[in-house]
Formats: sequence, structure tokens, C-alpha cells
Amino acid sequence: MSQSKTKSRKVAIAPARPVIAGAENGNDCLECDTAARLGLSTEQGEAVTRDASRATGHNLSLPDIEAAAKIFALLGDAGRLQLVLRCMEKPQTVGELAEASGMSQSLTSHHLRQLRDQRILASERNGRHIFYQIDDEHISRVVRDVFAHVTHD
Repeated sequence: MSQSKTKSRKVAIAPARPVIAGAENGNDCLECDTAARLGLSTEQGEAVTRDASRATGHNLSLPDIEAAAKIFALLGDAGRLQLVLRCMEKPQTVGELAEASGMSQSLTSHHLRQLRDQRILASERNGRHIFYQIDDEHISRVVRDVFAHVTHD
């Protein structure tokens, strides 16, 4: 008879998730997961959602807060902000944007993909070129308002 050998494996145990009203029997709770990704407790998540909803006049969810935070984070990088500013002027190709910003085409493409994924920029193919432009006027207004704020006496 041969003996079978068993290998011991280390098993990582995930920390317990906070229990939220409405989350039943271990089902994932979107608000809980989003709060955790944002580094917030459940109570903090509820508070920021309430305050943002009251301040904007819109009924917002924690995933809405997360989406807004991602947009602000993307615009917080000077290189990505430069790409957005160029695209506010007129539609631009990756090559034009790379040349103007001094970034490699690869890095420029990476930034453009992130900006497109968050609907800050939109892309449109014209022949063999892809042109990037501001997705909608909301982003242009945000950028203009920030610069109006920083230059205001």
C-alpha cells in the first residue's frame, strides 16, 4: 500500500465584512464594497452620500461618490490635466497630444484610456486616426471653474 502525502496549504482568511441593513445572509452589498474601496466605514459612507446628495440636490449613491472621486483623482495629475486642456481646444490625435505634452505615445495612450474610461474624454475614429475630445460640457465647466477659483483674488 502506498501512502499519499498531502501538502499543507496556507489559506488566507478575509476579514469580516460589516453587517449592513439590507445585506442578507452573506450576499454582497454594493454600498459596503464601495465604502471599503474608498476606505470608509459604513457610517462614513452613509454620511458622505447624505451630504453630497443634500449639497448637489441629486439623490446620490456611494458608487456615484466613488465615480466622482475617480474623476477628481484623474484630473489631479498634471499630465492628464494637460491632455484634457488640449482636448478642450479641439479634437486631438495621440501623436499630437504626445508631442504637445512631451510624453511618450505609450504613456499618452495609457492616460487617454483612463480618461476615456471615466467619460472625461471621448474618442472618434476618422480614417486611420483616432481623435480625442471632451466627452461633454460638464467636464469643460469643471476644469474652467477650478481655474477660475485658483486665479480669483
